[in-house]
Amino acid sequence: MNKIERNFWLDWMMFIVFSITVVSGFLLWLVIPNSNTSIFAGIDRAVWLAFHVGSGLLGLLGVIIHIVWHWYWLKALRGRSLRTLKKSVLANRVVDRITWIAFIAANIFGMLAWLLSASLPVEAIKIFDRFHVAASIAWLVFLATHLVLHQKWIVSAIPRYLPFS
Repeated sequence: MNKIERNFWLDWMMFIVFSITVVSGFLLWLVIPNSNTSIFAGIDRAVWLAFHVGSGLLGLLGVIIHIVWHWYWLKALRGRSLRTLKKSVLANRVVDRITWIAFIAANIFGMLAWLLSASLPVEAIKIFDRFHVAASIAWLVFLATHLVLHQKWIVSAIPRYLPFS
């Protein structure tokens, strides 16, 4: 398997995992919020939370692998002045940085809300929870922008690597 195919399959896995994270997150936020007795689609809120946390951690692992695999490209860009970059590369770099910051913030606030839920009052957890939601929405917006910037590669890679396309 070459590097491009390997990147495609990692990106595809991250897309699936983050889709589960996003759907379960929106359900937890809007449909079954803050009630441990809530049930949606026959599934208890605690199970939805487990899906959300588990897929979020798996997605975090995917992002770490993605960064490791792209490390030399990221390192090469780091040393270059913004003025020397082509507009498309500059746009990609800016979007990637903002996406990364939002992703880190969403993960930190989500982990704080999750890990501290047993030891802090509900009001304190709600603050972390709200920051988690806000950072996650910002991350989704910039991730969508990232995908648009890479749409040419995505559209060309799907028929090459997915057997059902």
